[in-house]
Amino acid sequence: MLALNPHKRVADFFDRLARSPERILFLDYDGTIAPFHPDPGKALVYPQISELLQRLVTATNTRLIFVTGRRARNLRRVVSLRPAPEIWGTHGTERLRPDGDYEQLPINLSQLRSLAFVKARLRTIRIQCLLEQKPGSVALHWRGLSPSVARRDSQAVLGALAGELEHSGLRLVQFDGGIELRVATYTKATAVLRTFEEATQKNSVAAYLGDDEPDEDAFGALRTQDLGVLVRQEFRKTAADLWVRPPEEVHTFLDTWLSTCSGSR
Repeated sequence: MLALNPHKRVADFFDRLARSPERILFLDYDGTIAPFHPDPGKALVYPQISELLQRLVTATNTRLIFVTGRRARNLRRVVSLRPAPEIWGTHGTERLRPDGDYEQLPINLSQLRSLAFVKARLRTIRIQCLLEQKPGSVALHWRGLSPSVARRDSQAVLGALAGELEHSGLRLVQFDGGIELRVATYTKATAVLRTFEEATQKNSVAAYLGDDEPDEDAFGALRTQDLGVLVRQEFRKTAADLWVRPPEEVHTFLDTWLSTCSGSR
């Protein structure tokens, strides 16, 4: 059984998981099952976790869903699981199904105009951080830069956009290694709620593993029978039910999931 934090909440969750006819595992990627890297293409799943996820996909009836701030198709390129998992990208704005079917959720004209204005404004600022444009958002990454440069760029961006966001329909979100301006309509909770709406069984059981502030939206969307798992080396205030450190304790959690589901088939 789980050795990380064997309190009753976790024990009850795995008891429900063993009996549930429909199991859902939501996973954030960067910082959760893969280490951070300045080059996203080189941020690969921890080897021991990659092997465990493949066993989980092939040996249990778990529905595996990635919920990431990355573009969905970009994450598909670095995830080697077979069959391919479902991916919600850009914090719930995109959905890439296992069969390759792609959906971008609608963004209203006012938000698109606000986003275009923000992007144009950012191009006028002298900053060293990487500017990434995604559907419904623009992200600024400073991972790999010195703390002083990151602090200077952050202050420059926030100063330039002060007063522009209040009625823009956009949301500013800070994450580990940068900030992102995105449409306020969708969050990682969008992926969780849509999945629950589509669940075929009323007594489905789900867990969500995530490390960063945007994952708090998803933790808040979980039901009483579900489990939110904060994945970080250092604890912070969270709505999650359990805190684990990567990669060893994440491996333990997933191994417990695998043995629980395999033993109840």
